[in-house]
Amino acid sequence: MAQNKYVGENADWTKAFIAEPHFYRRPDGTAFGVLAINEGIETIMPKLPQERFQVDGKQIGEWRILLYSRTKHDVLGDTDFYAAMRILVTGGYILDDNGENVLIQALTLTELDALMRQAARTDNPEQ
Repeated sequence: MAQNKYVGENADWTKAFIAEPHFYRRPDGTAFGVLAINEGIETIMPKLPQERFQVDGKQIGEWRILLYSRTKHDVLGDTDFYAAMRILVTGGYILDDNGENVLIQALTLTELDALMRQAARTDNPEQ
């Protein structure tokens, strides 16, 4: 079983980017949520967005993380929220946890790319 590796000491939440949800609909009308992580910036991410945010009074089951590169000034891609969070937690990228949110350390371009690729493999093992 993977172990959580939180640092939690001297974590400064005041300068972190707060990931705010954006909602979209698939062609069939199914809503999904997207939260962003930006390169080089610590990020405050909700732990359970499916329990905190709703669209039209309904919980959203599908969540994605959009990965943005400040170096390239472009979106690297997106990946499954749950797969990415498992990688971030077990990989030691969580600086602190206040129960409702986690503080994710600033990730490099290489780390963002690796996160996207690893989460895609975890979410879709055929890749």
